[in-house]
Amino acid sequence: MNNIGSMIKEKRLAKGWSKRALAEVAKISHSEVHRIENGERANPSIPVLNALADALGIPKDDMLLIAGYKQDDSGLTAFEKAFPELKTDGQKKAAKVIIDGLCRNDVPEEDYDLFVSHVEMFINNAKYKKINDS
Repeated sequence: MNNIGSMIKEKRLAKGWSKRALAEVAKISHSEVHRIENGERANPSIPVLNALADALGIPKDDMLLIAGYKQDDSGLTAFEKAFPELKTDGQKKAAKVIIDGLCRNDVPEEDYDLFVSHVEMFINNAKYKKINDS
């Protein structure tokens, strides 16, 4: 179990709530609560974490720090540690959207090649546009 999942489960149990009860208060699916607590959803989205923080009475900053979205003593977020080669805000935003999409959707295995080809098409399109705009 991951740190964020352990903390959420601990706080939920301290309130005497089921996963379904927490999900109803946070206005998210109970299966999402289950996946987070069991470590199946290693990187829950910030809106989901904020909803859980509100429901459990946990400061949002604490929740985001434990989940790796906020900076630690190194001055880097978990995302920045994982992808140090991404330098611009645009690169980081695009990567987060792609990663979030992959984490949130149950993409059938046979669709990953199509997904990769679409991402490559957008990257090539952006390169082409940049060259022609110069």
